[in-house]
Amino acid sequence: MFKSIKIKNLRAITELEIENLGQVNLIVGQNNCGKTTLLEALFFIIGRTNSQLPINANVFRGLTFLSNEYWDTFFNNMDTDSNIEISVILREMEEEQKLVIHPVIQKQTTAKPVSSDIVSIGIQNGDAKPAFTPNGLELIYTNSQDPTAKSISRIFLKGNELITEGTKESSVRGVFVCPATRFDWKARLASIQRKKRVGELISSLKEIEPDISDIRINEIGILEADVGLRKLIPVNLMGGGIANSLSILLAMLDSQDGIVLIDEVEDGLHYSIQNKIWKAIFNLAQKLNVQTFVTTHSNECIRAFSNSVDMTLFGSEAKLFRIERKDEKFRAVEYTQELLSESLESKWEVR
Repeated sequence: MFKSIKIKNLRAITELEIENLGQVNLIVGQNNCGKTTLLEALFFIIGRTNSQLPINANVFRGLTFLSNEYWDTFFNNMDTDSNIEISVILREMEEEQKLVIHPVIQKQTTAKPVSSDIVSIGIQNGDAKPAFTPNGLELIYTNSQDPTAKSISRIFLKGNELITEGTKESSVRGVFVCPATRFDWKARLASIQRKKRVGELISSLKEIEPDISDIRINEIGILEADVGLRKLIPVNLMGGGIANSLSILLAMLDSQDGIVLIDEVEDGLHYSIQNKIWKAIFNLAQKLNVQTFVTTHSNECIRAFSNSVDMTLFGSEAKLFRIERKDEKFRAVEYTQELLSESLESKWEVR
């Protein structure tokens, strides 16, 4: 598990450090304060040199079009002169892991488009430097156990083809749950079937929808539920709350000794079942040793978190951090149990 994380120059974040992370961490804050970017940073460091993950992160945000114009969007202020740096300290061994991401630069000698998806940067008047445009990313992973050893991978566009090179291995299981991956069930259900955890899934789902007695994949790969009707019903038709709940539970059950990242946990969830989801998250996190990072915009969700947590764990394994941004400066404020209770009772702005 991670004890702390430090991020530099990723997306909107100039620099942000969060210490004293718990097993279940709720991240709140205003729009554009860096909540989703924090989850992306964790996603990248978990994957170490899996160079496909930045592309996946863009897909999760709805950016499915591959173009050299988008490589610089990973960098703060689109400034590729400053590398992205993500470092974490592990709890158990105090080991530091670090990932540095920098652009793969293609030099252009003219201001004309090189291809349909690569646009060169023209030399400004009085600027003696040649124009450069990124056409990919290079990821460099190191850890304090062997600081001289480096794992390196690259991802870049060659014409219209996406090329990946270098190491990709990671011993840590990490899952990113967000609205874009809500219906990504098939592989995870197959995995927990092999692990004989379907019973745990059904038990947790029955807390949310008591009529569910079974979950199956049909012959064409659609997930269906037995809710007591004359035939099974596609889970997709049971509403956003069930879909989101199922995505969260599958991720937790499939990530023993790993990390689950949940963006906009409240999406599609009625306030009346949010306590049940939080209780399931706390229970599975402890049972399966899963470290969880969750974002929300919802005061109802924050209140459900507060109502569901075992107060003996608040401040040690259950944490709430508010990310605050002022101009280009970021900081994370940890809420104590007393401060959170007082804030909710006084209707102060937490989210």
